[in-house]
Amino acid sequence: MVRKLDPEKRAKFLKAALKLFVANGVQHTSTAAIAKEAGTAAGTLFLYFPTKQDLIHALILQVTEESSNHIKTLLEPSLSARDTFLTIWNGIIGWFLENMEAYHYQQQVRGSRMIEESVVQETARHLGYYFEAIQKGLEEGAIKSYPHEVIGEILYQDIVAVMNIISEQPDSAKQKEYIQIGFDIFWDGIKTADE
Repeated sequence: MVRKLDPEKRAKFLKAALKLFVANGVQHTSTAAIAKEAGTAAGTLFLYFPTKQDLIHALILQVTEESSNHIKTLLEPSLSARDTFLTIWNGIIGWFLENMEAYHYQQQVRGSRMIEESVVQETARHLGYYFEAIQKGLEEGAIKSYPHEVIGEILYQDIVAVMNIISEQPDSAKQKEYIQIGFDIFWDGIKTADE
């Protein structure tokens, strides 16, 4: 008989892993420490995640799915391309500010060799809203026809730059100012002369 796995216990392992990966680094966190943090034996953890790599992958997929679901609730078809990108920008930064552990985890693993290509492609499936924003911008003639991957990487790196600045800035008015300035820099780089 196949044993049914408890979704709450799985979520507990992911939460424990996130906490420890951020505190100690992915490389310096053992599965035994994660199991202990979750209040179970290591053998129980392996029922849910046979390897540490499986846990790393499940966690990045969860972070991507949760942040993407948040963004999708903010987007409306009636928004212009600029306002769509602004909504994505503000939505991602807002979600990261409310989920700083997820942000720090993503920073550890993004661009590293820790995530297999198949998982990177799976995370990309959650980013359909981003490709739709680019398509809308092209159809409106609002953005230059740069490669999608270039726009995406610049968007992400600009968000990281702003996050690094505002995470050290306690003044919420200054945070808002920097968030807007960051978006203006991004938008000015991709918009057409007519925009």
